[in-house]
Amino acid sequence: MAVGVIDRLKQLRDSYVTRQVERARLPEFGPAPVIRQRVVFSGHVQGVGFRFEVLCLSERLGLTGWVRNLSDGRVEAELQGSRDRVAFLVEYMCSLKRARVDQVESTDLPVAAEEKDFTVKM
Repeated sequence: MAVGVIDRLKQLRDSYVTRQVERARLPEFGPAPVIRQRVVFSGHVQGVGFRFEVLCLSERLGLTGWVRNLSDGRVEAELQGSRDRVAFLVEYMCSLKRARVDQVESTDLPVAAEEKDFTVKM
């Protein structure tokens, strides 16, 4: 495929993801202490806009942290925010139709108090 076609397909995917996240019904979240978790998603999670969706949803939920692809086909994220918001993000990502999450590994980490935003690491 020509580079222009690939770029256009990525733009379409990204606009689809943005619309999906904007339409997602968020539950009422009460006040809760901030936690940080390392989460690794296994399955068909690369090449489907998974990282971009984690980014968009994290921003909407007010989470900080980062997400990146791993060389073995998994996606790793460090998510920081209230436990219920982090749990919502993980559950939401597991429910995607265009991806297939077979396994989720989660580890609690120390909170990074200086962190202010969410990024995609390359």
